[in-house]
Amino acid sequence: MQMGNAMYPPAAAMKRYPMERYSDPGLALFDLATHYVVECPKCAGKALVKPKEEGHKLVCTACFHTEMPGHWYGAATAYVSVKCRECHHPMQRSTPWNGLWKKLAMRCEQCGDECEYEAHITRHAQHGGRMTDAVYGLPLWLQAEFREELFWAFHYEHLEILEHYIAAKHRERGIAPRNTIKKNSAMLSRLPAFITRAGNREALLKLIKELSVK
Repeated sequence: MQMGNAMYPPAAAMKRYPMERYSDPGLALFDLATHYVVECPKCAGKALVKPKEEGHKLVCTACFHTEMPGHWYGAATAYVSVKCRECHHPMQRSTPWNGLWKKLAMRCEQCGDECEYEAHITRHAQHGGRMTDAVYGLPLWLQAEFREELFWAFHYEHLEILEHYIAAKHRERGIAPRNTIKKNSAMLSRLPAFITRAGNREALLKLIKELSVK
């Protein structure tokens, strides 16, 4: 899927023409995770995370801060599950990860040996109750609470897809019925109930309108 410029809301999203029918193209959430609009780590303004040949790059539209991937700002957990190097007794430990180190100090309860072991790092999609991007772990720019739920989008194109789906009175699975793998992984087939609920349509469209000009 060809994405547009994530810096400004796409023209189609600004027109807000309701659609009577929406046909699901079968896009997975992974297909949309090519770029992000996030909160700048320096000034909390709107920043863009764009793909480059050498990897993604963050550029703030407010303070013009730039940053290449390397530091993780979001929530993460470091986990070690090994056998003691001396007595082979099983050892496990997990702790929040601050993005700086990749080894955990372990002490064997069996023989008392102390050593640092390489940790497996799991980066989490949320931090402090907010959705984050997968490159820097920064809060997504396009998110808001909706009736005790969290509504969010990676970028303005993602927001536009959600708008068209929510606005449509008739929603179709626009992919081959035999392609069950694609059907089950499609982003729209996995939306939470509060988004698909018809009773929330008008309130969600109002929220999307507010986010689209943010």
